[in-house]
Amino acid sequence: MLRKMIQMSLVAALGLSATLLAYGAATASPLADETPTVKEIMTKGHKGTDAYLAKIKGAVKDGKWEDAQKYAKTLAFFGESLGKNKAAKGDADSWKTLSEKYAASTKAVFEATEKKDAKAANAGLAAIGASCGACHKVHK
Repeated sequence: MLRKMIQMSLVAALGLSATLLAYGAATASPLADETPTVKEIMTKGHKGTDAYLAKIKGAVKDGKWEDAQKYAKTLAFFGESLGKNKAAKGDADSWKTLSEKYAASTKAVFEATEKKDAKAANAGLAAIGASCGACHKVHK
């Protein structure tokens, strides 16, 4: 009987540990020490309705400035990180120029959300969107 209780307790403890580890991995900050890859930046930042660009746009539209600031802070981190990666193709000078422009645009969006300036935030988001083609044409 005691052995059975110990086994059940052990199983429960292992299950709880696995759950906590999975939760920790799912909620890990994107502002970690490790530089995100270009793919991670583009996927999490740009791809789909769950991307930071879409989240920022929606939060600004709804006047949810704390949410907009949180998402924009991560996007600005991604902007700073992009140039730390090597481009898949294309020349290094072009990559440097374009990644610096992207970093400046993401920083501008963050600053606009801090000021609760919807017009500036939307202008920054539009600038980011307009820059995709030029970078992808040369470096993707």
